[in-house]
Amino acid sequence: MLCKKPLLQLFLAAFLLASNLLGAHNPDFSSIIFSKTENGQIVMQLNSSLTAFQQEVNYINGHGAYSSPEEFQELVLQLFASRFSIILNKNITLKFKNSKVFLGHDTKIVSELNDLPKGTNAIYLKNEMFKDLNNSQSIIIFLLEGFPKEKFKLDRDNSYEINIALEDGKWILPLKQNKDTTFRYLPILITLLIGGALYFIFKKQAI
Repeated sequence: MLCKKPLLQLFLAAFLLASNLLGAHNPDFSSIIFSKTENGQIVMQLNSSLTAFQQEVNYINGHGAYSSPEEFQELVLQLFASRFSIILNKNITLKFKNSKVFLGHDTKIVSELNDLPKGTNAIYLKNEMFKDLNNSQSIIIFLLEGFPKEKFKLDRDNSYEINIALEDGKWILPLKQNKDTTFRYLPILITLLIGGALYFIFKKQAI
């Protein structure tokens, strides 16, 4: 059973995320929080607006695919099972259990996780729950001992996934991912530089 009184940290993190400039009910924005309840159960909470869940469910299943809140909740859980995954230490796929959907203006999925392996040194997480929405992005926070403290963002630029590793006590992105992020605008920069050089050449010749 899920604890009815999660840690105060969970609510503080949710509050901070809700105050993000994107807005708490922006259908393009979602948050993912991993935490431990008062009874020691590890849980994952995925939050977004009801509109975001409805748009994605309708996009995948078509309008009229559900006629009751219960049917809608089941479709949301099916979407979650097919589009959300997390792997630790490159070979341990975490299993979610007792997943529940709590409907409201701010809708959430809450799932229990089995005991995490000790000595976690690599995390791969992929969340494509809302990939069909324009400008969809998710913020991830780990409120677990031994996990990174900083927030991570998932969006179209990183294919809605993070792949981080622990090195020298710090969580870092793999070199390839860093390069992809750093140099993704390089072609545009090169085009602008070439265009600027040609402009000055032709301007000088015209004089």
